[in-house]
Amino acid sequence: METLHYSKDLQDIESTILVIKTLLIDDDEDDYVLIRDLLSEVEKVHFTVDWIPHFEKAIRALKHGGHDICLLDYRLGKHDGLEVLEQIDPATISMPIVFLTGQGDYEVDTMSMKAGADDYLSKDDLNPSLLERTIRYAIERKKTKTALNKAYAEMEQKVLNRTAELAEANKKLKESSEKIKHFAFSVSHDLKNPAIGIYGLSKRLFNEYSEKLDDRGQKICMQILHASEQIASLVENINIYITTKEMPVRYEVLRLSEICHIIRDEFSMQIASRGIEWSEPDDNILIKADRLSILRALRNLIDNVFKYGGDSLSKIAIAYEDSGDYHIISINDNGIGLREENSQKIFGLYFREKDIKTADGMGMGLAIVKEIAEQHKGKVWAESVHNKGVTIFMSFSKLL
Repeated sequence: METLHYSKDLQDIESTILVIKTLLIDDDEDDYVLIRDLLSEVEKVHFTVDWIPHFEKAIRALKHGGHDICLLDYRLGKHDGLEVLEQIDPATISMPIVFLTGQGDYEVDTMSMKAGADDYLSKDDLNPSLLERTIRYAIERKKTKTALNKAYAEMEQKVLNRTAELAEANKKLKESSEKIKHFAFSVSHDLKNPAIGIYGLSKRLFNEYSEKLDDRGQKICMQILHASEQIASLVENINIYITTKEMPVRYEVLRLSEICHIIRDEFSMQIASRGIEWSEPDDNILIKADRLSILRALRNLIDNVFKYGGDSLSKIAIAYEDSGDYHIISINDNGIGLREENSQKIFGLYFREKDIKTADGMGMGLAIVKEIAEQHKGKVWAESVHNKGVTIFMSFSKLL
């Protein structure tokens, strides 16, 4: 049977405000006539109905497009409407598909929706109003869905493009970082050897010829010694900072008291000579951290106390607090403290308080501590009252 076409007369067409091209796939001509007549009763909408009763032709028509809506019957000769949906991808079809079933075919209706149909109708319940409303809603939903899918696809493509751009930027950044790292190591190496040479020659000059130098000559010689020593120290700190950022960490369970004993022994001469009251946590505290890193962090913190604590320094206390998700280690002293506005600046590279001119150091120790804390998913911060000491806190995550 050839495809049949239905249209209203010219006067009706001219009076309509909307034309909807309808594809009906149904093997029953009586149903075609019924649906055609029902659609003809709809006011202010002109429906053209193309009827296809054959399975193969239905597949071709759906894939070809050209209609606003498809009404697909479950019965289709030796085939059925679900088989039609299996042969196409409803998501790629521009027109919405409304599935037509008999009374009580709820299971078939459910299967049709899972297969990609946009809606379903029972033939026994059809009337002009219901049919027109279902078609109109299906078309609107399809348009909305298509628009959303298009927007999603465009957004997904933008994300892919942006991801590719970020990957390329990260690659270039990594390459640049590697170049800077190699440059820093190279410069450090090139600076360290001459600095050590200058220091050695200056020391030899002072030791062998100091008696032949007047006070001014001896002072200049000591200044050269001190300057070369500072250069060598700065170079070494730069290397340590770079190494801290680059070296992988090895987390292990550590007894905090053992770490504190090592640090105390390293500073034993300064503790004894200055009469420092020293206190540390008990033996029962276990933490998970990188051993070398935590030793370096505590070493830098204690060294910082001796450098900047001032003459009034007489007490150093290492304490521990369990905050739930973090281990918190604090170093408290009763030295000169910090200015309030500098409590966070001290963890930046090369920062030193302007009014402290006698202390040695290049201002990198606390920056290294900050880097170590961040490697352990934590942070550092300071609390201080000027001229009344400072407490520096370092947190390590327990989820390492």
